[in-house]
Amino acid sequence: MIMRSALLLALLAVAFLPGRQAVAAEPPRAEQVQSDVSTREISIQSNFTGIEIVLFGSIDFSRAPSLDEGPYDVIMVIRGPNRAIVVRRKERIAGLWMNGASKTFPSVPGYYAVLASRPFRAAAPEAVLTKLGIGFSNLDFGKTSEGETADDGFRASLIRLQQDHGLFQESDDAISFIGRSLFRGSVQLPVDVPIGRYTTQVFLFRNGKLLSQSQSSLQVEKVGAERMIYTLAFHYPFAYGLLAVLMAVSAGLLAWTVFRRE
Repeated sequence: MIMRSALLLALLAVAFLPGRQAVAAEPPRAEQVQSDVSTREISIQSNFTGIEIVLFGSIDFSRAPSLDEGPYDVIMVIRGPNRAIVVRRKERIAGLWMNGASKTFPSVPGYYAVLASRPFRAAAPEAVLTKLGIGFSNLDFGKTSEGETADDGFRASLIRLQQDHGLFQESDDAISFIGRSLFRGSVQLPVDVPIGRYTTQVFLFRNGKLLSQSQSSLQVEKVGAERMIYTLAFHYPFAYGLLAVLMAVSAGLLAWTVFRRE
């Protein structure tokens, strides 16, 4: 009996002890952010007046204690294709306003928007925001035509002009949480939004530390007659100019033929 009892205890120890140790040794999983955008393709036609896109996502393995106490900060960045932009300063010469000094910025996002669940400078240290390129002040427009990085009035004027056209946006309260782990935000694309591939980045922070990030993309394209005109104007400028002259001459001849007097 004593031997049977000892054998039974040994079997129980072998059956249950390793399982308990494995469960106790399993580390907690790190939070991961998953995100997507409401549309992956935007078609621009002659009746295009702008569009609102929605970005949404969730936090896997969320550790939020309750619905009202979310320890996370979410920042979304939407960025359009880069392009070169020339900024000119208006100067008054002999009573007339004329173009004066200018600087060329070779790598300016055609569209740039930052959305956050709260002021993003309170969500993360400035060094982290600078490294990730979050915020107008942290954007890199490349070297100017003079070979220097411009931090003067030309850069500030460029940002202001892009904001006036709705192409640069910052919003500190555009992201809202739904429950413990779901979140969403929306942003408006204006009527003159440039075409090309856009990237959307979602950053997850907790106590100022970057935990995870996710990225997706969307395509903005012209379709129909607008696409043909755009392609001719930007890729075949000589043919576009020649066609415009021929159309103008043809319209003039047609008007002269119809309305001429005998």
